[in-house]
Amino acid sequence: MTRRHVFWLALLVLLVLLAASLVLWRQFRSAERIPVGLVAWAASGAVVGSREWNAGDLFLEEHPNSRIRLLPLDDEWKPDKTAPVIQGAKDVGVRFFIATHPSNCAVVSLPLFADPGALLINLASTSPALSGQDDFFLRIIPDAVQEQQAIARYLHQLPGQRLLVLQDTGNPAYTDPAFAAFAAELAALGHWQIVHRPLRVTEFKPDDERPLMAEPFDALYILAGSFQTAIGNIAQLFHYLHPQAPILLTPWARSPAILETAGDAVDRIILPSPYRSRRQDPALDNYFRRFHARFGYEAHAMTIGVRQALELLDRAFAQGASEPLAVKRFLLSVPVHQTSLGPIAFDRTGDVGGSYSFITDLKQELQ
Repeated sequence: MTRRHVFWLALLVLLVLLAASLVLWRQFRSAERIPVGLVAWAASGAVVGSREWNAGDLFLEEHPNSRIRLLPLDDEWKPDKTAPVIQGAKDVGVRFFIATHPSNCAVVSLPLFADPGALLINLASTSPALSGQDDFFLRIIPDAVQEQQAIARYLHQLPGQRLLVLQDTGNPAYTDPAFAAFAAELAALGHWQIVHRPLRVTEFKPDDERPLMAEPFDALYILAGSFQTAIGNIAQLFHYLHPQAPILLTPWARSPAILETAGDAVDRIILPSPYRSRRQDPALDNYFRRFHARFGYEAHAMTIGVRQALELLDRAFAQGASEPLAVKRFLLSVPVHQTSLGPIAFDRTGDVGGSYSFITDLKQELQ
């Protein structure tokens, strides 16, 4: 064999080795875990917080080949902590987030997702201030305007004329536009008269509110969210004063802890939900059963959104998208994402629409 033949043979072997190395490098890169920050409130443990992180644990246990590496981030659901917590994670390279916090936290964090540096999927903040913006803040639940219009239309079908609305002042980024949308829709439909009482739900004092609540009312609407257990106390007092009157909650009260504090009022509570009743949705019922079997307690509604958000990111990562811009393009390019717990269809700005179920058998739903 001549030197020239040896040279070309060596060159061919080198090229084969380089090609093999490139394939192995790409496989290694594709298998790298991608950190995803799950922003929740740890100290609220029995109500939220740990449930969301456990929902993440369950997803990863059921998807051992997922590229997601979940990082718990605790912002205590306080607006002054949310942006620093998220920015701190961004500073160490986290570029994907899932958030469970209320609207007042989401609004202050919005500038952190104005460019392709990071992408967030939010599953709990409905403020219209977050709607219609072409940014990297995606949301998988309808905004407060759609939510409240649906609630007003449902109430319009109920008998009665005089409605007491107790509006929580602890999260005005949600409840202020929510009340405006609700009142406008109900006024357009006619026949209900609203008596509006703002109060801070966490500071509810029965003796202070009893005189108003004892007046003749045909229904109560507790415009409050964040899964606050005091919602159950308010419902219980109103039920004692008006045993036959319906009590409407927001979708952000779908929690076993609220059921436990509502007492007999649970039989009169109507719960709007962007998710179907577990009694009508075998996939959702199966998920709740798996959650309870794994962790020994009941999940609340936000674990549904956590699961859906993780499935969306996991699907994008599996398609080879690993940068926020590529993930956004993938998520918005699919007309309808069929997750295991229901469809999600983003519009061109990363918002979603949706219909609402109105659940009346809370004992069956939350136990």
